[in-house]
Amino acid sequence: MSNVTTLKAGGALSPIMPQTIEDVYRLATMAFKSGMMKPLKTGYGQNATEEPPEATLARGTMIIMQGMEIGVPPMQSIQLLAMINGRITAHSEAVPGILWAKGFKLREWFTGTEMADDWTAHCEITRPTGEKIEGKFSVIDAKTAGLWDRNPTKESYGKTKPNDSAWFRYPQRMLKARALGFAGKDGGADALKGIQVREEAEDMDREMRDVTPALPAVPSVPELAPPIPEIPTIPDIDQTPKLGASSYLANLKDALAVAKGQPELIAEIAEEHEAHVVDLDDDTQARAGAMIEAAE
Repeated sequence: MSNVTTLKAGGALSPIMPQTIEDVYRLATMAFKSGMMKPLKTGYGQNATEEPPEATLARGTMIIMQGMEIGVPPMQSIQLLAMINGRITAHSEAVPGILWAKGFKLREWFTGTEMADDWTAHCEITRPTGEKIEGKFSVIDAKTAGLWDRNPTKESYGKTKPNDSAWFRYPQRMLKARALGFAGKDGGADALKGIQVREEAEDMDREMRDVTPALPAVPSVPELAPPIPEIPTIPDIDQTPKLGASSYLANLKDALAVAKGQPELIAEIAEEHEAHVVDLDDDTQARAGAMIEAAE
């Protein structure tokens, strides 16, 4: 009798769904090691830097967890979701799948003349309740946002290169993605959980980089006033009793001259005088008191 192993075919396959944060992290680690999730790079050329592996793994963990919250299995999350400027986003082809799975219906169409200002993409979402919400985005909207560019070349780091932007190569798809993004936010926020369409998020990042004009060089600030002169040191009257009446009164006069118009400083001089008044004769006390009173 031969030893035969029977293989069973058929049956529905279910995605592996992690049950703990450790399971999610392990999946992110495997995605990173397999090359499905790559480290982000910033900068250009020799100045480019790559994020550390732990940052890539943390980003992958967050993407998988966000996908599970909106009903996207881990493997699809790695392929269809991304983090842009700290926010989880979904590719435009992923958004309809998320909405369809939750009972929404979508209808898309164009109006206007192709490539003209009135060329407009429309996206209508029908909620499970039957309510319809429409989003739209036109060429004139793209121009207003600084996205529409039909120039076949562009300047990049001092060199002229072919224009490889998505808005130049795939204008129809980009208009549709924007219309879908508006419809999704207005009519499917409960299903998408705040997920933004990736193309829209990338456009926003592009707008921040390219649309905002460069600030002019800040001119040097002229000197508006001459430097504040150093405040003369108030003559020390602690030792005045040893100097005699005339020396004490002379120092007091100089000190009050420096403190003119400054009540707080005059009050300090008066307190110093009171501390040493017992060391002065009656005539000097009277003359000093009159000088302080006049200064106040």
